Amino acid sequence: MNNKDKEIALSFKTESEHTEDCYCTFNLKGEFILYSKFYVNNISGSHKIIWIYSTQTKNNKWECKRFYRIPYYYEIISMSKYDKVYLFSKVSNDYIYEWNINTEKSVKISFNNKDKNKVINIIKFIFKPINVKL
Repeated sequence: MNNKDKEIALSFKTESEHTEDCYCTFNLKGEFILYSKFYVNNISGSHKIIWIYSTQTKNNKWECKRFYRIPYYYEIISMSKYDKVYLFSKVSNDYIYEWNINTEKSVKISFNNKDKNKVINIIKFIFKPINVKL
């Protein structure tokens, strides 16, 4: 990942005029992980996507290796360099989900509702997301 002074473009990223890049991080394998939201008029509204890019440069672009669509009723709390994504369910307020991107398995973390904000703030502090402007 020796791209310090280069301008890098991302391949296979939506060109929607209503795109919001929310968080990014690098995992321990050196892959670039980007979470973005975008809206496409003719494809059922808003979409939340996690994009995984190889940082091996090809023509000054990072190639998309894979991507995941986050269901509407989940919100991302944070992402970690250990390929874990922390999700909050809008349906069930008593659970946070830890989702492993590599294995695609999740663990349900239970807590009582009065501690919800405390738990979310701890996760955000430990796995502080990086705000980006791409």
